Amino acid sequence: MSDAVLVSGFLDGRAESHAQLDRWIREVVEHPRLGLAAAAEDVAQETRRRLLLAFRSASYRGEASLRTYVWRVAEHAAIDYLRARRRRPTMFPLEDLPEGSEPATAPEAEEHLRRAERRALFARVLGELGEDCRRLFGLIVFDELPYAEIARRLATSEGAIKVRALRCRERASEILARVTSDEAGRP
Repeated sequence: MSDAVLVSGFLDGRAESHAQLDRWIREVVEHPRLGLAAAAEDVAQETRRRLLLAFRSASYRGEASLRTYVWRVAEHAAIDYLRARRRRPTMFPLEDLPEGSEPATAPEAEEHLRRAERRALFARVLGELGEDCRRLFGLIVFDELPYAEIARRLATSEGAIKVRALRCRERASEILARVTSDEAGRP
């Protein structure tokens, strides 16, 4: 079959086209050097998704053979998976789940993880700020008080509160930039 026939067959859902592309995908994701093991099918599915999007948007222009293109897409999907696994190692394998419990769906688990990371990052930044900034952020963010009320409570002018808030935000931004660059540099 020609590459064009395989692409159109893949888009049309023809079994022979899917089977051929799946063989090429498996050649990559089941390679022992990648060490994907149980995740090979997940990476293969991600590869199929990427191919479908590429074929629909006509990103595959036929400059290389279709086999080479499929291999490259599969390699990139595998590399992305391995990088994500290295950044966020699995804390609790599915085998360790109690009997009858269901793991969270991927979007729910991902959102939960993002929230936990944001909270940890926020706590770390707050921990490094001075007591004055933490107190001011508490009044602004948590108590949701207007600057005029904060100024009244702290017996100072509204302008002074705005300047303090600006300086605290700048300090928090510096800490956040340092903390995130430290974490990005970690293996």
